[in-house]
This record gives sequence, structure tokens and C-alpha cells, in this order.
Amino acid sequence: MSFPTAITGVTHNPQLRLLNALRESKKPIMTFMGLPSFRNGQIVAQTGLDGIIIDCEHGYISDDSMHSSVAAIASMGVSPLVRIRGTHSDLIKRALDAGAHGIVVPQINTAEEAAAIVSYAKFPPQGLRGQGSAFPAIAHGIDIPTYIKTANETLITCVQIESKAGVENVDAISAVPGVGK
Repeated sequence: MSFPTAITGVTHNPQLRLLNALRESKKPIMTFMGLPSFRNGQIVAQTGLDGIIIDCEHGYISDDSMHSSVAAIASMGVSPLVRIRGTHSDLIKRALDAGAHGIVVPQINTAEEAAAIVSYAKFPPQGLRGQGSAFPAIAHGIDIPTYIKTANETLITCVQIESKAGVENVDAISAVPGVGK
């Protein structure tokens, strides 16, 4: 199945700083944030970065702090991504429903795992995600119907390959629609 991805999609939204830099073949500058403070996120966002990865895997960041940081970073015109702490669909939904411009998912070892991640992040017909929050539309600077219509082609889905099995399967993982281009 082939469908527009964040890189191949046609929807343009000036709020999506990281995505726009990637589409223009620029070399975006990003950092990780592991401290639970939306003020920290605002300060870091003022440094000229294109994106900040809110680290909920290794960082000391709760759901409350993640939600606040996503909103604070997005309000500064920088793209917030959330590195979730596992591959569970509820973690992906919570990050995207907070308004993250994308997710970073650790420990992906197979194409099947990557395909599951994509399905959790995409609305039907490409995926299984349901709509349950107004926050993503706010963080993307658009209304809810527009967000639902464009999310499948504007959200960034990053997978981390961190094992021998993942390296052995890198070509198959990268070929999963919605992951690599």
C-alpha cells in the first residue's frame, strides 16, 4: 500500500518547521530535551532549532510535562517530536493527541513492528488512529477537520534501529510506507 508520507505529501503548513526543512532538503538542527519543564522547552526553542525531541524514553518527563512541553515548543514556531518509551499504541496516541509534530519510536527490529507503529500513528484508511483531542490542531495552527484531513501526510514517524536484528532488517524497515524515503 502506498500513500503520501510526511516527506512525499503535498500539504504545506508553515507551522511544521522540521517537516518543511526536510522537504526542502535542508539539514535541520534538533536536540533532545530530557528535563520536565515547559519553560526549558521555550528557552531551547529560542535558539534557532528546527525541532526538539521531548525524551519520554530516557528523560524524566511525565505525561503532564510532555503535554505542556509540546504546546510550549509548538507555540515558539519549533517542531516538537516525542520519543515515546515503547511501541504501545496508547503511547503514540497520547503523544500525537498532545500535538506533537511527530514521534520517535525506539527499539524497532522488524518491518512488521515498523508497520504497526505507522498504523497507530495514521488515521483510517492508512491506519488505526482515532480522533480524541483538539490539541494537535492547535499545535499545528489549524482547525480540527483540517488536521484530520492532513495529519497522515504531515506527521513525522521516526523509528530507531538499536539492535543487530534491526540492522539486519534495515532495508525492509525503511521500505515500510510511512517510515522511510
